[in-house]
Amino acid sequence: MSAPSRIPRSFLSAGVCALILLLAGSGLWILTRLSPGADNPSADPDSDSTGQTQVRIMLAGDSMTQGADGDKTWRFHLWNHLDPHIESLDFVGPFTSLATPEQIIPPELTGGEPDDGDPDSVEYRNPDFDQDHNARWGRTLDEAATTIEEDVRAYQPDVLCTMIGVNDLLFPISAEEMEERLRSYVLGARASNPDIRILLAQAPRIALADSDEGFALRLYVYNELVQSVSEDLSTERSPVVSFDLAGAELWDTAEDTYDGTHPNGRGELKIAAGFADALSREFGLGPAYPRPLPSST
Repeated sequence: MSAPSRIPRSFLSAGVCALILLLAGSGLWILTRLSPGADNPSADPDSDSTGQTQVRIMLAGDSMTQGADGDKTWRFHLWNHLDPHIESLDFVGPFTSLATPEQIIPPELTGGEPDDGDPDSVEYRNPDFDQDHNARWGRTLDEAATTIEEDVRAYQPDVLCTMIGVNDLLFPISAEEMEERLRSYVLGARASNPDIRILLAQAPRIALADSDEGFALRLYVYNELVQSVSEDLSTERSPVVSFDLAGAELWDTAEDTYDGTHPNGRGELKIAAGFADALSREFGLGPAYPRPLPSST
């Protein structure tokens, strides 16, 4: 069987990308559920036969998290980093596939009928990981805030790891609107799981920020909001923690993306390492990612 065709990277230029985005410790951490029978692992439906409480993580976001045909995705790297250290790790979410060509460039843009495409037509470069996720190409925080309560109710994550927001910033939007969306997202997740732990990555810089001062300003303000809203909404029972992924990993748009926005192999590894370090540091979940990062992925 021949390798699946891949949308040429050169096609997704920084300008086109903006349109695409718009449209579309090694010590084991065991989460304790505050529910009837939580002190009795045998009574917990998420406990395995050894009495080990399952750790359920939902990775949520947009195209940077979903990935496209032929990507490994940063989800692959995070899974293979955490899995050896957590016996009952489970990535959860409504989706398993990469974005189809129809999701990246909707047929209606070229005169065709709306179509999500065939998920079986795209393949991971390495499928050896738990592929469940909650990310969609072109997703905005505005849209995600309307579905996160039901998503958490349906898939019951203990930890929600989210990187989102760039698509909302492509056109003028006020700081008040973005703050409202952030609060709605966090409170929606918490409405379905009062004990959920939430990790919010500040949005990494994309190439558009180099040519559009308005976007660059909105991106800066948004990332400040991610930090302040996280601090304001965080509780002892349900901590909400933000982190500066781009700053921590020395994110370089030219070197870490294939089109000015979407992570290449090096970028995928950096995102996974950033989340792994934050999960370890903030929640004691797994060890930090080994450094230095490998030169090849």
